[in-house]
Amino acid sequence: MAEVLNKKKIRQVFRDVQKHLHIGQVIRRFSTNKNDIRQTALGQIDLSKCQNVLELGCAFGAFTEALKGKLHPAAKITGLDIVPEYESFFLEACKRAGYAGTFSASGVERIKKYPTASFDLVICSYALYFFAGLIGEISRVLTKEGIFITITHSQCDMQELVEITKKILKKNGIINDKQSLPIEILVGQFSAENGDRILQPFFRKIRTIDYKNKLIFQPHEIDHFMEYFHFKKSFFLMETDVHKKNIVDQLVRELKDAAIKEKNISMCKDDKIFIASQPLMSKEM
Repeated sequence: MAEVLNKKKIRQVFRDVQKHLHIGQVIRRFSTNKNDIRQTALGQIDLSKCQNVLELGCAFGAFTEALKGKLHPAAKITGLDIVPEYESFFLEACKRAGYAGTFSASGVERIKKYPTASFDLVICSYALYFFAGLIGEISRVLTKEGIFITITHSQCDMQELVEITKKILKKNGIINDKQSLPIEILVGQFSAENGDRILQPFFRKIRTIDYKNKLIFQPHEIDHFMEYFHFKKSFFLMETDVHKKNIVDQLVRELKDAAIKEKNISMCKDDKIFIASQPLMSKEM
């Protein structure tokens, strides 16, 4: 688990912002569900009175940009991340959304320094599993009318790739039947399946929306799938020494064989939206 949550490792994976943006395009291109999940989340509630907004693990601001036209005209958005390369992208997203924005690369732990009841809205997409221990702080910094919207993966996320990876790693004597991959441990920290239970101690009201999705690649499109794998391989492979080319080559062969046999590569990409309100830790100043 330390390997997954190490900040240096996370920065290494995500600091190539252009690559991260490209992978997002790959996911959208090959998804069976073409609805924008962030718009689905934001369309469920009136946010027109929200003026102070915090995005945790903001990256390049995709969730912030989706807020366009939905907040109070004088709204200000603060983005927190640990990758400084995201700053200009996030601030541009704020401009496109039509709101003032600030960015800090000091990490989401900065939330502990904010006063109680200082935000009307906190948003977080595909990142809460990195810092699920801060949910109490999220509840604390929200006003009593504040809202927390988060999007996360199902534990079936990319399960087909997980199983193929585990098969190869077992064959090479790197893991045993009882070991989980970093991606499984990580998503398990806050997933579609356990998110409601984890949020309940901190919010009186929780709404959920299922977002069913698959990634489907035809055999001739496997290179696009491998782009995704190479971007995320640190979350699939256990230790640095298994990043050797022969392990990846075995995975590629296995995937190509599966694509030919099954006529395509199909991967689960189910997600879930959580809309939490009536924070239990918040007290108006």
